[in-house]
Amino acid sequence: MGMALITEQALKWWSLGAWNGTQILCEKINTQKVYKGFWENHLYPRHSYSSILLCNLAIILSVTWVTWFLLKPLRMAFTSQMIGGVIVMGILFSNRGFEYHTLLPPTVTFILKTMSFIGFIFHLFMLGVETNMTVIIRRLEKKSIAIGFSGCIISLLFSIAAFLTTKIFKFSKVEHQMSDGIISLMCLNAQSFFMVTCNNLNDLGISNSDIGRLASTISLLLDLLVMVTNFTKYVILPPIVSMGKDVRNSAIILGYYALIFLVFRPLVMMVLRYTPQGGTMKNTHFMFIFLIVMFVAGLGEVLDEMFAVFLFALSLPEYPLSSVFSEKLDAITSAVFFPVYCAVQGLQTNVYSLTKRSLQFEFILILGYVGKFVGTTFSACLFGFPLWNSMALALILCSKGLLDIVSLGMWRDQKLLDIEEYTLAMFHFLILTGGLMPLVRRLYEPLSQYTSVFRQSVAESTSNGTFQTIVCLYKEENLPGTLRLIEAFNPTRTRPIPVIALQLMPLFGRCTVPIMAPLDQVKSLPIFRPKLAYLNRVVEAFLNLERESKGYTRVKHYIALASLEGMHNDVCALAYEKDVSLLILPFHMNVQWTKVGKIVEDGSLSIREVNKMVLEKAPCSVGILLDRANPFQGLGDSYAYQVAIIFLGGPDDKDALALTSLFGTHPHVKVVVVWLKSSIKDEGDDAIEALNYELITSYKAPKPPPNDNDTTMKLKEVVVNDGADTTNLLLSMNGVVDLVVVGRHHDPTCVPLYGLSLDGWREYPELGILGDLLATPDFGFSVLVVQQEPKDDVVGAVKSTGKFNSNIEDE
Repeated sequence: MGMALITEQALKWWSLGAWNGTQILCEKINTQKVYKGFWENHLYPRHSYSSILLCNLAIILSVTWVTWFLLKPLRMAFTSQMIGGVIVMGILFSNRGFEYHTLLPPTVTFILKTMSFIGFIFHLFMLGVETNMTVIIRRLEKKSIAIGFSGCIISLLFSIAAFLTTKIFKFSKVEHQMSDGIISLMCLNAQSFFMVTCNNLNDLGISNSDIGRLASTISLLLDLLVMVTNFTKYVILPPIVSMGKDVRNSAIILGYYALIFLVFRPLVMMVLRYTPQGGTMKNTHFMFIFLIVMFVAGLGEVLDEMFAVFLFALSLPEYPLSSVFSEKLDAITSAVFFPVYCAVQGLQTNVYSLTKRSLQFEFILILGYVGKFVGTTFSACLFGFPLWNSMALALILCSKGLLDIVSLGMWRDQKLLDIEEYTLAMFHFLILTGGLMPLVRRLYEPLSQYTSVFRQSVAESTSNGTFQTIVCLYKEENLPGTLRLIEAFNPTRTRPIPVIALQLMPLFGRCTVPIMAPLDQVKSLPIFRPKLAYLNRVVEAFLNLERESKGYTRVKHYIALASLEGMHNDVCALAYEKDVSLLILPFHMNVQWTKVGKIVEDGSLSIREVNKMVLEKAPCSVGILLDRANPFQGLGDSYAYQVAIIFLGGPDDKDALALTSLFGTHPHVKVVVVWLKSSIKDEGDDAIEALNYELITSYKAPKPPPNDNDTTMKLKEVVVNDGADTTNLLLSMNGVVDLVVVGRHHDPTCVPLYGLSLDGWREYPELGILGDLLATPDFGFSVLVVQQEPKDDVVGAVKSTGKFNSNIEDE
């Protein structure tokens, strides 16, 4: 039969007899025949191809997803699916007692292989479309080239040394054909595929970190090197070596690529021009592109150019193909076809084929892995990377995945690898990747460098004139509240305020390269084309703000395209790099204004998780803004913007209070500091009260001319008995105050908060006790929750200040 999947046991089971030592296999295909069902065919529908196919699909998908669930603690979804498909199904099929081959006739095998091939083709096409070559090529540096090549070369040297060692000590008999297989495995062991690296980085959630970007750049560089080498070896050199006699194959392949790039690509581009900006693609246009991809893949399969689909996809624009194919094919490709492909490859393994000769292969593979790990780690350390980061980079570049499985399958079909070599290499790659990749999370934390350095807070930066801020925008609805807040900060000639407007966009493709750069450098990329109008509106809005502030608001625009799981890395990295004092995040809940009033929309849980991670990892003070104001209402001459700062004490309240020096100087902003005091006085409270009073009054000063007859803020001291009094006080501010500023962390046992969090339950714990209360629909004003640079003992520091008690005093 010529198929490795159809074993001798399977042929004997499904054959109708034997003649002259050859098994006879005849099958009658009748798709219209109605069968009695599963239970009336000797417990298995041996004569119903459709039932057998569905049953095997159910078994494959069940085994794959159960394995994924059991390996879920590793948080390596892609690798877990491959382990379930390849290793678990391979063990089941090899089990002589289970005899899985009796459940899988050869005809269904052909169908499964065809299904898996189609799934692989479109998976490859989508990965190619999502790959942004321009961004990665811009990142190419000497260190990327040096680290990549040193890891590969040292891996090959270690593998060759291991191979020679086995020959010298005669661990096993080495044949010429086996040597070809070993050489192929050596090269594959030293290679790092770009798509595999991107998938593993996404599983780890560090694709937009420094190490993640470097790993993707190195792996793409190695991919390009392999492609150029293979093209030269199999297309360019044969006619030259044969003195022009072996031209036919090279001419056919060159003609095939000319057909792809000179005919099919222009056809796809022509169809894409009919898709309106920001609109949806017609089904007829989608089917036209679908058929072109199928034709390219089918012709490539005949010519043994399987990766031509990926090269074809690389030449196409990411928008709108990435979103369209993801919407229509991603679910069935990743959830059905991909597990089936892995299972088909796993069914062709045989654990009983492993012999003592396998020890030689394993020794070579392990030593090659060690060589790549050592070479990558050492070279990265030479370029100044810390040891743990270098080891994490090495583990990432040593990881294996889908394309390694594909390569092994191709070499098996070409008889370059026998069943023993194929089985051992398949199990070795997946077990090492699944076992060692989770260590990257232990070795490398992208934001750990920020927590070990001292950063100045809002209180310090406002006092020495170095205040600058980053404002994050998830969507256009976040813009009015952000602009109003920056305007209320009142930048002046003597105190200009640098502002970085960071527009955050989610990234959904598994191989789309994360982008973090100034907006003017990347907005021309195709991936931003559907958002270009929105980006321009944001830029224009901030330009208007700059003009109104006479240029004292100095705005720089950045854009971050990253997965929602790793978006906080970009936010914190930019805050660290620019040395900002305050990072402003929009609250995940939206308040929409309509003709009938306010409507609270359900928020994005993904955005909420990003905010939580930023609060946990930020290297500076963070403010979460819940904007409830009318988006068309600004700070005008006829309107006084009322700001109330709630003060209990502690580092977060100190940062909130420091904003008085910004708000209070604005001619149209009125600031009142509400000092909540306890009706119960303990020993030592008088000293704490005196310190707090001195701190608050230090921010009180005359307003700049022509309003110098007024002060920057007014103090109101309120004595409360419990959290109920505090709630009533805050409710009384409805319709009077436009913005309330509170700190995030407070002592939950202090008298002003008593009863607000007795059971510890809060709907929005990221806002703190007071912020969670003010986020309820009972309040109609905007809220800004301020947190100083996160520290593990921040709550303890608040507790150590005691209860904030004093006598009634209004001013």
